[in-house]
Amino acid sequence: MMKYIFYFLFSIIVSNSLLAQSVARHSALRNNHDRVLHGLLMQNNAQHSGMKGTAGVAMQRVIAQSTRDSNIVPLIDSVNLRYNLFRGSTYDYNTMIYPYNYPYSSTPMFDFAGTFTKPQVLYDTMMHWTVDPNTLVYGYYETNFVTYDGSYNLTALLSTNIDSTINPNMKFANNFTAANKIALGYSSNYIAGAVDSVFKQYFSYNTANKLIADSTYERHLGVWRLAGKDYYTYDGSNNLIQIDNYANMTDTSFLLPLVIQHKYVNTYDGSNRLLTVLDSTFNGTSLMQNEKDTMAYTGALPFHTSWKQYQWDAINSYWAPMFYMSKHLNGLNLPDTVTIQGFDSLLNSWVPQTMNVIHYNASNNPDSLKDFEYRFTYFPTLPRYTTTYYYQTYTNALEAGSQVATVNTVKVYPNPANDMIKVSGLSLVVNTPVTYSVINMSGQLMSRERAPWMGEQQISLERLVPGTYLLVVQDKDGHTLHEQSILKN
Repeated sequence: MMKYIFYFLFSIIVSNSLLAQSVARHSALRNNHDRVLHGLLMQNNAQHSGMKGTAGVAMQRVIAQSTRDSNIVPLIDSVNLRYNLFRGSTYDYNTMIYPYNYPYSSTPMFDFAGTFTKPQVLYDTMMHWTVDPNTLVYGYYETNFVTYDGSYNLTALLSTNIDSTINPNMKFANNFTAANKIALGYSSNYIAGAVDSVFKQYFSYNTANKLIADSTYERHLGVWRLAGKDYYTYDGSNNLIQIDNYANMTDTSFLLPLVIQHKYVNTYDGSNRLLTVLDSTFNGTSLMQNEKDTMAYTGALPFHTSWKQYQWDAINSYWAPMFYMSKHLNGLNLPDTVTIQGFDSLLNSWVPQTMNVIHYNASNNPDSLKDFEYRFTYFPTLPRYTTTYYYQTYTNALEAGSQVATVNTVKVYPNPANDMIKVSGLSLVVNTPVTYSVINMSGQLMSRERAPWMGEQQISLERLVPGTYLLVVQDKDGHTLHEQSILKN
C-alpha cells in the first residue's frame, strides 16, 4: 500500500539533486530525517525564493545543468529548463543545489516559501536526461510541466516519464487561500497509464496565517480514508518548534486510530535560524529519541556553515556521532569548499568522505561543482563528478507594441484534446504575428503555425499520435508568451 510508503518515509521531497550530486553526497542526506531537516532550513532562505526579474535590471537564471563522471567521461545526467515571462531562479546554499525537482509525496509540508508551493526555480518546463540503471545507456528520462498563479504559487505540475512501469507519471494540483497559503493539494501516481494511488491534503492556519495542522487522505477502494495527520507548534517569533506526525503503520483498512509516528523538536538562535533538531520515532510501543542535528552559522548568513548529525545508541545510552559537514567561504561569503566527514567508531575520529569545490561566474552564480571522493589517506587531484551550470540573462522590460500575456489570462482548451485546441487570452494588439509550436517529449518539433492574433487561435493536432506535448506560444521577435503541456487523446 502506498500509504505505508508515504508515512514510513516521513519527508518533504522539496528538492532532489541530480543523480551524480546525490551519489557524491553521503547517503544520510537522502533519508527521511534529513529531508525534514532540509525543509526546516529552507525557512532561512525564504527571502530568496520566488524570484522574478526586476524591471530594467539584467539578471541570470539557470537554464541547464550537466554532470559528467570522470571514470566514464560521457554525460551521465543533464537538465534543460524553460521559463515563461520573467520568472527566475535562486541557488540553495544549504544543500548546494538548484532545487528544481520538487514534487511532494503527500507528506507534511511546512509554512514557508521555497518548497513545492513556491519553488526557488520557477521554470515552466524541465527536461531531464540520465543513465538508465537497467541498460546503463544515457538518454531521455522525464519532463515536468509547471503552471503558476499571479503570486508565483505553483498550482499544477505534470511529470511524464519514459518508462512509467518503473517511474510512475505524477500529477499535482494546489489550491491557495487569499493569503497565498496552500489550502488543498492533490497528488496522483500512475503506473503504465493506470492510477496507482491518489491523495489529497488539507491545511489549517491560525489567525497569523501560520500552518497549524494538515490531514492527508488516500482514495482506498473508492472511498477517501484518513491516512495521516500533522500538528505544528510555534514560539513567540513564529519559529516552528515542534512537529507531531500521526499515522497507523499496520492498519490496512484505514479505520483504526492514528498513532504518533514522529516528533520533531527544534530550537533557533536570536536571528531565528535553525540550531538543533531532535527526532523521536515510534518503535511500536512508544516514542524513542532517534536522531539529533546541530547547525552553526557564520555572521548573519542565512545558510549554515557547519552541521553535525548524531544517532541515539540505546544500548550504550549516548549520542553517537555520524556525519559532520563544513563549508569554507570565499571573499564574498559564498561557499567555495564543502567537506563531509563520517565518524569512525574504531578510530574514534572523523574521517573525510567527500569534498565539493564550487566556482562562480562574474554574476556570483555557481558555474561548476566538482565532487572529490576521499581515497583512504588523501583527496585525488581530479574530481569524480563535475557538474556544470548554464545561465540565461533576462530583463523584465516590455518592448513597445509587444505586450506579454500574463499567466492568469491565457487559456488553452480543451485539454485533453482530440484533433484541435484553441488559444485565447493573449494580451496582444490585433494582427500582431504569433507563432505556435508543438514539441514532443523528446524535444522534437512536431508542428509550427504562424498567424496574426485575432483574439483566438485554433491549432490542429490531427496528425499527432496520442500523447503529451508542449505548446509554445511566441511573439514576432521569438519571445515566449506562454508554455503549457497538452494531452492528445
